Amino acid sequence: MITTLIILGILTVFIIGFVQVYNRHSRVVKKIDFAGEYRNKFVDFANKYFQTYDRYSRSGDFDGELYVWLTMNVSKIQNYVGSFGVMSYKPAFQNYMINNYQIIINTIPKFREGQVENFDVGAVDDCLLRYIGYLEEYSKDTLKNLRNPIVWFREGFRELLSVPIFILSWFGIISNRTVNSIKDSLIYKVISGLIALVTFVSGLVTIVVGYEQTLQFAKNILKLG
Repeated sequence: MITTLIILGILTVFIIGFVQVYNRHSRVVKKIDFAGEYRNKFVDFANKYFQTYDRYSRSGDFDGELYVWLTMNVSKIQNYVGSFGVMSYKPAFQNYMINNYQIIINTIPKFREGQVENFDVGAVDDCLLRYIGYLEEYSKDTLKNLRNPIVWFREGFRELLSVPIFILSWFGIISNRTVNSIKDSLIYKVISGLIALVTFVSGLVTIVVGYEQTLQFAKNILKLG
């Protein structure tokens, strides 16, 4: 009976871990798709604008439908790109710099205002390309993890180990930011990884040699200590 429970417990951890790893990979793929879609629509919008651009009136063919879509999704993509979408910016014909300038969210309105420059368009495209490149490299790692049962067990055990932390968060004792900080900390990852390894090995030993033999072995070790 105990052996059966141990087997079920290990399988449960594997399943939880697989779901975690699968969801992580799916989120990366969705971000790649969204960033790619945003870049394609931005390039189409900018190309239409500059193909008929008149430098005297400082205006071009303005695709209202694309502009609405780009504007509605600009906060989302700006949050996604993070540090890839921030720079020190020097406005045209000015002698000052703007630090922590959010490239995409500040560039889109310039099309309507007639203030957009080629540099602005290039900066948006570059930051999107850097972000997509980063995600594609990261997706290779998440895909490897998706094929690695050891990672499934590690992530599943880590998720179960974090349940008490989430309970404290639900009761408002600690904040969500604190929960994320704890889960992302190196100490937590190392400790949870070691406990997961010991638990997994102990479970396998118990399944192979039996519960009574394993318990007697543990007692003998403790007596020797």
